[in-house]
Order: sequence, then structure tokens, then C-alpha cells
Amino acid sequence: MSAQSVQLDEDLRVAGRPRHRAQSAPPVARSRARARAFAAMTTGTVAVSGVALAGCATDVHADTAMEESPNTAPVTLAAQIGSRAALGGSIAAAAVSEHSSSGLALGAASGVDAPPLAGKIQVGLRVTNPAVTVNANEPIDIGFSLYNEATHEPLANQLVKVQVKLPTGWATFKHLQTNAQGYASYTARVLTTTNVTAIFDGTDALQSAHSTNDATLNVRPQVANVAARRLGSLASDISAGLPRVSVPVASSSIGAKAVYLASLQAGKPYVYGAEGPSSFDCSGLVQYVFKQLGKSVPRTTDAQFASSTRVSQYNKQPGNLIFLGSPGNIYHVGIYAGDGKMWVAPHTGSVVKLQSIYTTSYYVGRF
Repeated sequence: MSAQSVQLDEDLRVAGRPRHRAQSAPPVARSRARARAFAAMTTGTVAVSGVALAGCATDVHADTAMEESPNTAPVTLAAQIGSRAALGGSIAAAAVSEHSSSGLALGAASGVDAPPLAGKIQVGLRVTNPAVTVNANEPIDIGFSLYNEATHEPLANQLVKVQVKLPTGWATFKHLQTNAQGYASYTARVLTTTNVTAIFDGTDALQSAHSTNDATLNVRPQVANVAARRLGSLASDISAGLPRVSVPVASSSIGAKAVYLASLQAGKPYVYGAEGPSSFDCSGLVQYVFKQLGKSVPRTTDAQFASSTRVSQYNKQPGNLIFLGSPGNIYHVGIYAGDGKMWVAPHTGSVVKLQSIYTTSYYVGRF
């Protein structure tokens, strides 16, 4: 074999020999290395929960075009992964109010406390003329003042509810609105001593309030004086030999209150079958008024006629009922107010009002 052939054979042997890789690490070492790498990766990811990636600032001095892998500042990354203090700082820094023009964090992060919620304004309410004395059915203005309790400034354009004291308790019967001076009033007409008060329900900015005092409307006892004069006149007539005349009995307290309560419904519309408090028919008005006085009254005109006590036309008193029609066919009823007039809910298209008894053919009933 020539030297050339020997060299060729040697080259072929070398070329066919398999390449040898570098000796690999022992299996245990490889397992530990993998565990450390996985722990570092998962610990940083779970603990930081996305904040670490945001906290890894890009190294502006690195030539990103030279490397395909991301460049991060190693100090920033080390400060984010596995550092509880750094993580807390990052989360605190993220809790900056988006409405803050200065960009400061609220609460403990910046030391700036949120402003406390302002409380409602305390309100004062009182009756301006709490004690008055009037004649029966004499008009009198009852006033109310609403104001800021701290500054005593008037509260304008506010709704005040007026209540009257009934045997069954206090009942709202009127709503008033305060003017620029925080004042509101209404004209009252009473037939017997009456107590009135006011309530303010409050608003989003104003506290609710109850009047610090009540109004007492005292009625002068004119009936007794009139009766005394008539009795004196009767004695004179008897001594002169003139025929005796009957002296009308004074109106009962409940009758006077029934008239007063009926007057409070003035202006409310007639609605067939309505029983109040915003609308009425004739018998519904009667039932509603007497219910406020603690009396149970039937619903229909015929039933009211049948359950009431008959009274002659000449002995009727305020608070008695005026029935129109005939027994078994009573078609209308009103509450006698005195002086030949009655409070009624007349018909569709009309409202509760005071009107004259327009016929001489009627019955009188008393509860």
C-alpha cells in the first residue's frame, strides 16, 4: 500500500469516527440547577404579580439592536423580584389618585388625608304667633319661621307641613313654602280652641326639624254670652206677658270640630266613590271628617241617614248632617256649618266648598 493510500485510509477513519460531546453534569446537579432556576422565576412572578415586569426598567445604555433578548437594568430587576419592601413601595406608588393634579398618593403613601364629609345644617322652626284669641270663625294668620340654627339666616323656598291636633293625633292638612325671609303663613278660621304645629322634613343639605312651639288658637266663649242675653230677654218677655220662645242649644264641641275639619278640605276635587284625603264624594267627605274625630260612620248616604238621629230643621247645629232626598233614596249629604250653609262635595267637576242650603226640603241628622 502506498503512502498516499495509507494517508487516505487514515483520513477516512478519522472522518467516520463519531464526535465526542463535553462531559455532562451529573443528574443530581442538573436537577438542583433546574429547581433553583424555576424557583427564582416563579417566586418573582407570583410575588410581584405583574408589578415586577413593570418595574424592570429598560437599560437605556444597552444597544438593543445587538441583542435579541430584552435588556433590563439588573439592579431594578433585583430590587423587584423577591424584595417585599420594594414590592410594597411599587404598589403604594401605584395607588396615586388619578384626580390629584400634584400626582401625590392619598392616605399613608403621601400623608394627605381625604377631606371629611360635611354634616347637614341644623335647622330651627317656630310658630311666630303661638298664642292667639279670636272669635269663632274669625280669620287669623298663623305664621312659621324657618332658619339656620347656627347663623339664624332665613331658609327660603323650603316646604313646611302644617299639622292640627285631633282626638286621634296630629294630622297634616296644609303645605306651605317659605319666602325670601324664611317665613310662611296661612289664614285659619276655627270654631273651637285648636292646636297647630309645623314640621320640616329636611333636604340633602338641611336637617329635619319640628317646631319648637305650638300655636294655640283660643276661641272666645261667645255662645254663652249670647245665651245669657237671650235668657235675659226671655225673662223680660215672660214678665211682659209675651209668649215663650225656645233658646237654641250651643253647638257641641265635636260638631264644631267637624265643621273645622270639613273646611280644611276646601278646594279638593269631587271624585265619585272617593273617600279622601285628596278627593271626595259627598258621603266620603262626611265619613272622612268624622273618622278623624274617632267616630265610625257608614259609607253611603242612605246608610248615614239611617244610622243618624233625626233633628228638626229648627234645632240643627253646626256639625249636623243635611240630607237631601227621601228616606231610602237620599242622594246628597253635607255638613252643616251654621248660618244656613253647609260644607259639601257637590258633583263631578266641582270641589269641596261651603254653599247655602238651596232647598227647604231636607232632613237633619246628628251623630
